[in-house]
Amino acid sequence: MKQNHPKNKTVQAAADAKTGTPTLLEFADTIQFELASSVNLPVEQKPDKRRRETPKWVGKITDGFKKTILKPVLKLKPKRKMDWQNYGKIIGVLDRQKTFFTVDIYRIWKEKGLDKITEEQWAKIFTEPVCKKLRQRIIKEIKRPVSDDEPLEILCAEFMDQRIAGLDMQRQIAFQRVAQQSAKNHFLFLKGMEQGYKLFFDDQCGLCGDRGRAQIHLKLLSSQYEIEKMRRMLPPRNDSDLYEHLKPWYRFPNSREDGIAWLRKVCDDISLYMTGKRGRPIGPRRAPVF
Repeated sequence: MKQNHPKNKTVQAAADAKTGTPTLLEFADTIQFELASSVNLPVEQKPDKRRRETPKWVGKITDGFKKTILKPVLKLKPKRKMDWQNYGKIIGVLDRQKTFFTVDIYRIWKEKGLDKITEEQWAKIFTEPVCKKLRQRIIKEIKRPVSDDEPLEILCAEFMDQRIAGLDMQRQIAFQRVAQQSAKNHFLFLKGMEQGYKLFFDDQCGLCGDRGRAQIHLKLLSSQYEIEKMRRMLPPRNDSDLYEHLKPWYRFPNSREDGIAWLRKVCDDISLYMTGKRGRPIGPRRAPVF
């Protein structure tokens, strides 16, 4: 069989895709897909067909978000009969989203020290293949001809400007509609808008529907690849190793022993086991078919 046969190249490409660290976009696509699947929403950008199969514990976290931080937002589905308070909540959520992108994100960026990342470090995160895929997606979103020499940073800024302009347009349309309503409906709309503004994020960007575990669940999701790698290492890793891995990024309660015991309980609830009877790696949640 010839080595340069097209079929051989396809098999080799598929094998390469299953090895190595996933890129930033692959990781983001996987999380977005799992969250959307949990709440039965369509996904515009589906994960690559050759992506890693998602572990069961990741699906349990995203399913749990449906009952906690996403629950109040999911209730805001438009109804047949006009509900001005519900409409106000939707506009409030969108208005808070705008504040996040225009104000909060820059504050968080500095608080997390991301402004101190060097160009060399960014180059390791946004590799050439990642930048190429990101550029293709942004060009698709901004919907205009783009020359090859236009910098990616300019395209990203234009994309964000379009998103913010879209949020402003929705707010403007809502106020034009409510201006033609009675004082009662106007009052209900403004009341709903105030409620919607703090429905998902609070004033410090905390998750309003958090029952105490949203942050640790988000940390586990962000370390998905490293955790799965630890679970398959020899000699086997345990809960203490997972605790040490997460410690720099999460403030655990009380002493080290209490922190490990609490983390073990969190992991048990989502079927994330490291070693022993609790610890054999669980198979994938599902093999997606597109």
